[in-house]
Amino acid sequence: MSDSSQQSARDILETVPLVMRFIRDQIRQRCAPGLSLPQVRTLAFLDRAQNSSLSALAGHVGLTLPATSRLINGLVDDGLVKRQVVAANRRQIALMLTGRGCATLEKARNEIRLHLAGRLKPLSAAEHKKVQGALQVLHRIFEHPARDKKPGTKVKA
Repeated sequence: MSDSSQQSARDILETVPLVMRFIRDQIRQRCAPGLSLPQVRTLAFLDRAQNSSLSALAGHVGLTLPATSRLINGLVDDGLVKRQVVAANRRQIALMLTGRGCATLEKARNEIRLHLAGRLKPLSAAEHKKVQGALQVLHRIFEHPARDKKPGTKVKA
């Protein structure tokens, strides 16, 4: 691995947790009153992965199946998530957001964007372009799971 790759890796490991802490604090303080961070992460996952299984969700949020089941029960009781039997396999349950769940998630995202924009406001136009360019590159590199790439495979620039 090149020195610049090593430095980029160090910078990412030092910076991403700071950004995530800011987002987590915004969720806790302002964006989703009454919702925990795992609940908001669950809503976001189900927004991206409609008709997901409990197992897939548990793997994403890093909880055990029983803990994830309790989390979903609460979101179902609150009318944010619904369960649906999968037609092809009646023993399988698919999880999806309700209209209220979508609205709650969108409200939280809008609040977070507003506070992120406030934090980024002091940047110059050139700095904004640099941030946007770097994030586009990172998105392209990380949008697909690492298991889809063979070790040593280079990502197209």
